[in-house]
Amino acid sequence: MNLFQLISALSFAIDLAETSISMENDFFKSFSEINTKHKFLNHSKRTSYISLKLALEMSKENDFLRKVFIASSLHDIGAAGFIDESHTESRFVIQHSMKGSDLIKKLPLMDDEVSSYIKFHHENYNGSGPFGLKGDEIPLISQIIRLADTFELLYNDNKPNYVQREKILSFLKDNEGHIFAPYVFDIFLQIQSKDAFWWDIENISSLPDIIEKVSPNISVFIGLIDLKNIAQVFADIIDTKSPFTFKHSTNLTKLISNASDYLGFNTNKKTRFEISALMHDIGKLAIPNSILDKNGKLTDKEFTIMKSHTYYTRAVLSRINGFSDITNWAANHHEKLSGRGYPFGIEGNNLSLEERIMSVCDMYEALTADRPYRKGMSKDDALKIIDNSATNGDICNNAVNILKEII
Repeated sequence: MNLFQLISALSFAIDLAETSISMENDFFKSFSEINTKHKFLNHSKRTSYISLKLALEMSKENDFLRKVFIASSLHDIGAAGFIDESHTESRFVIQHSMKGSDLIKKLPLMDDEVSSYIKFHHENYNGSGPFGLKGDEIPLISQIIRLADTFELLYNDNKPNYVQREKILSFLKDNEGHIFAPYVFDIFLQIQSKDAFWWDIENISSLPDIIEKVSPNISVFIGLIDLKNIAQVFADIIDTKSPFTFKHSTNLTKLISNASDYLGFNTNKKTRFEISALMHDIGKLAIPNSILDKNGKLTDKEFTIMKSHTYYTRAVLSRINGFSDITNWAANHHEKLSGRGYPFGIEGNNLSLEERIMSVCDMYEALTADRPYRKGMSKDDALKIIDNSATNGDICNNAVNILKEII
């Protein structure tokens, strides 16, 4: 398993989440007087690129660069499932920094250092940040991310880079020694003096080699158990994004585990099937909470937006080589045998047994789970709906029979 691809895929998922909450969160709407309509789809990637460019001027040591890459790519992991009602800047900064630090500790292959870099990435050099660290008390990698993150928030995707350079540099210069470490700022002045830096910033979404050429060698073996643990952390993020989906992915995974045992899957296949269940709704990070939390029927427009979550699940997982089966099992859970499903309208002959089981189990879990606005259905009532769907030719009778055997 390629750790670079995995981290890149997860950081893309975080950017999807920030894109969705930026529509509704007052902090994101007003973070700076320069750019109040920021697009977050490349936030982590661009922050990571700038962080690595700064780090490479400080050291070529691979472990240092590895930590910079991971911390900058995942620096906003604590914002991915953010549902705090206050939406005030101070609460958001503290809570997502602390939550991100805690989440990183749960991920295999991480260490306390990376956790601390994420916790303190909003600290100000003069000590006015959320945790009051000052100067060299702030970890160097946190100082690097602080400048890179701020630069990215100031950058406007709607304008060519050459018309905004002066404003961005002026803002950063005005805050040297206050928000940003002078040492880090001086290095930034050097790297931004090359035109190629700005063109990389502008084109980073369309040219994947821009981030790859500055990334360290992090070819670390990730076993299936570690991968499952990583998937569980992101399943918790997905499920807590909205109280309406609390524990959905985890509960679905229990059904998938039971189905795997019933069908006699070996340990490898069972674990991969469980990973797909944990990650099947990762695309919901791209859906605004106003839609996820709506207590009532969605409008046609809202339902169209909701349906896109399976598209984004595929977009995230397909970035990882060797994930094709997991990607299909996860992303096709709303496809129908009749071709009436979404997002691709795949018909029955092209849907594997695993995809059919995932669809039926997902449907059963959604029907029987309690939601804040309703009690979950009884087993019998849920099965009546599922049987009707099978009779209509939308879901697989064999998969329905397997569900009945395992519940």
